[in-house]
Amino acid sequence: MAAGEWLLVLGLAATLAWTTLCLGGYLAGTMVTTAWAVFALSVLGFGLWAAGRRNVHLAVLLPVPFLLYALGSLLWLAPAKWLAWREWLLWFQMWLVFAMALHFGRGRAHTWMLVGTWVALGLTGTGMAAWQRFVDPSWMMLGREQADQFVGRSAGMFGIPNSLAGLLELMVPACLVLVFSRAVRPVGKIACAWLAALFVFAVVLTGSRGGWMGIGVALLVWPLLTGRDWRKKLLGTAAVLLCVLAGLWVLYHGSEYARQRIDPFLERKFETSRPLIWKAGWQMWREEPWIGRGAAAYNVLFDQYRPRGFLNEPDWTHNDHLNTLIDYGLAGFALWMGAGLALGWAGWTAVRRARRETFTTDNLFALAKWKLGLWLGLVAYAVHLSVDFHTKIPALAFAAAMVAALLVRDEPAWWRPVRRVPAWLLVGGLMLAVVALAWRVASPLYRAEAIRVEARRQIERYALTGEGNLAEIAPAAKSALTRAVRMDPGNGQAWADLSYATVQSWRAGKGDLVSLGRFAELAAEEALNRCPVDAEFWVRKAVALDIQRGRSETESCYRRALELAPNAPAWWYHYAYHLQAFPSRKAEAVKALETCLALDPSHGPANILRQQLTTNR
Repeated sequence: MAAGEWLLVLGLAATLAWTTLCLGGYLAGTMVTTAWAVFALSVLGFGLWAAGRRNVHLAVLLPVPFLLYALGSLLWLAPAKWLAWREWLLWFQMWLVFAMALHFGRGRAHTWMLVGTWVALGLTGTGMAAWQRFVDPSWMMLGREQADQFVGRSAGMFGIPNSLAGLLELMVPACLVLVFSRAVRPVGKIACAWLAALFVFAVVLTGSRGGWMGIGVALLVWPLLTGRDWRKKLLGTAAVLLCVLAGLWVLYHGSEYARQRIDPFLERKFETSRPLIWKAGWQMWREEPWIGRGAAAYNVLFDQYRPRGFLNEPDWTHNDHLNTLIDYGLAGFALWMGAGLALGWAGWTAVRRARRETFTTDNLFALAKWKLGLWLGLVAYAVHLSVDFHTKIPALAFAAAMVAALLVRDEPAWWRPVRRVPAWLLVGGLMLAVVALAWRVASPLYRAEAIRVEARRQIERYALTGEGNLAEIAPAAKSALTRAVRMDPGNGQAWADLSYATVQSWRAGKGDLVSLGRFAELAAEEALNRCPVDAEFWVRKAVALDIQRGRSETESCYRRALELAPNAPAWWYHYAYHLQAFPSRKAEAVKALETCLALDPSHGPANILRQQLTTNR
């Protein structure tokens, strides 16, 4: 049993480290390994639990109602089931990590292993953040280059700077609170102060205003939760506020980039992009307020609500609270928020019990200050969720689950014994469910998505930069996407990309025009069978029909795409390109191009085509 528990703890630490260092687990290729690791460790954990004391921590049941509701939303409401499965599998894996951290690794040495891994990742992220800020701003993990919009801000091992802030904000409060603990030795206080300073420095380098806000709110709350004298509490809050303001003043006058991030707030010129996608999300929710639009619906439906002139492609609404409300409605949001509030209440109970019962101890993890630091870290994380999507990033989801487990797992009132027969029946059912999910759903889904993303990336790179030979890229992408749809036939985007790659292979001069067009049409129809409300899928079918010539339904496909995405300039350009092939419809083509350019004046192909048409006319 002891060896098995150590294996599980080491596996959890390694999985957290691997997932975090691989861009936070955002890529499907990373999740192939991460999902198998989490599922394998959970099966090991089930076996150890059933063969051991068979005590269950009731907090493990808190997320279950939401998980079941989200599964129902996936099966009956989700407009794109392959996206919904990815989201639900992440919720499920987050729960498994929470369950394992609750029930195993409760010994001091085990806890040090988990906390040490967490701290090591923070230090690694800080070092990477400094490298990105002062040496190579474009550097990223896995040989990638940072997006232009984030150059100048540090993302550490993540692709997005806000994600690094999300990881570090879980750690900063715990480090700071321990500095003021009488039970911590001077050497420990120095180490905690040093870590806090480094992590705050890294959060500053991220330029994440959401991270700054989350940590700031947590630190302002901190004095209100200590002691009994309200005058001292308020004075403490005022002191923290002064420190925060002083830090912002130093940043503002000492860093040009920080000044650029702060100035809009001082001038009351707040960010425009987030309010726009929040407004679109609010409109989505109001159309189905009680049960929601379906799991992972936001990105699929966004084109129907896209604000005029907004060109970004948001996967989520940059507000996890609102995103959950849109996808799962008030019913699902109540279950999600209820689980979070219940865990917060259980965590605060743990802090209060430790204050009553633990005055001096050589066990750091039993101290009330330690538990208060973890609780404040979760508060910072929850505040940051109002402007970001941390629960959609695997590493951040796992880190939050582990922190919550470390906070509440030692509460004796939450433990209940389970009889042997029910325990083995429960474990048997969970093992079968986990193995089935891993083998039949997760593995093919992640592997196929990894293939799809890379194939599409190669074609897009050629389209944007002209790098490579299309005669080689398009057939290779078509072959890869064929493997992807065989691996996971439910992935509608993979079918649409297969249609796209097939058309591109014709452009490269490979194959008979009509045969390729028919193949591309069938692939697009497969995509539409899986998600008929995605405008891109209708465009893929329309283009496939276009190259076959003379197909009467081509026009209706373009029009359906424009109904679903009236403010998407790319689809207006495609429609204009279709119209310009007919001499009698050149005026309509010019009008479609004008609509495209009104939405995106910098659309290069549309400008070229309009010039050609107006010159010829």
